[in-house]
Amino acid sequence: MVLFLAILYLQGCANSTFFSPSKSATLNPEVRWLTSQSGNDIAYLWLPTEHPVPQGAVIHFHGNSGHMEETQEKVDWLTQHGYDVMVFDYSGFGHSSGVVSDEAAYLDAITVLKYIEQVKASTIQPVYTVATSTGGNIFLRAWADHPIAIDGVIIDSSFTSYIDTAEHVVEQGAFGELFSWVVHLIMRDDYAANQVAESLPVAPSLVLHCEQDSVVPIEFGEGIYDQLQGEKEFWRLAECKHARALTTQHPEYQQRLLGWLQQTAPALSPNGEEPSAVLANNQTMPSL
Repeated sequence: MVLFLAILYLQGCANSTFFSPSKSATLNPEVRWLTSQSGNDIAYLWLPTEHPVPQGAVIHFHGNSGHMEETQEKVDWLTQHGYDVMVFDYSGFGHSSGVVSDEAAYLDAITVLKYIEQVKASTIQPVYTVATSTGGNIFLRAWADHPIAIDGVIIDSSFTSYIDTAEHVVEQGAFGELFSWVVHLIMRDDYAANQVAESLPVAPSLVLHCEQDSVVPIEFGEGIYDQLQGEKEFWRLAECKHARALTTQHPEYQQRLLGWLQQTAPALSPNGEEPSAVLANNQTMPSL
């Protein structure tokens, strides 16, 4: 294990190995593109609601593995309840170009936040973000550095330090506690949310975490909750695995989230405009 960690250090890629992207076998014809500040083209999808009463839009920041069409199950069910959903891939994931890294993911998140600003400027719908696992760390860091108004923030099974999370994973292995200190030598938190804990923006926030999470301990989620300011809630969820609470495996938690979204929704000023039509227009907006 020490030799493996030393090789990562010499190659300068320890944080890159934190990510496990996969590629889509075929290109979804509905894929759209944003030109990211990372210099890469990142793929995204708008999943429109067919519900007769639009409720808002939800943008998903997925975790450190897979790609958006594999991870959209965390949020795509919301289209059945009046929410348009945006999912996207960081650099090196799915059909997005470039090589995955903590820096590239951070810059991709900044790009998506700027896109959200454009959406909010063009619709009366509330806009929410759901950030899962590593996506929570990526989102929070980007949001602190590029604060924008968001109507509700949901952080699911997340953390704020690559170092602390990698150390926890190493400690789960054989003799891990003997070697976990090496993580502090080779990993970095340059683009981690713990670097900006004092400057996080304020929005209605929900932090949820499974009590039995064996990948990211619930204490990490509690730490995020403590750092957030303003109106906030923390849900300790039972009998669920890491980052699975919002999937169809747990309809009771999906229903609970719907209640939170409806309760959090800001009062909208009626102006005769159809919110879903306005948001649909944003799908053809030029890339940033």
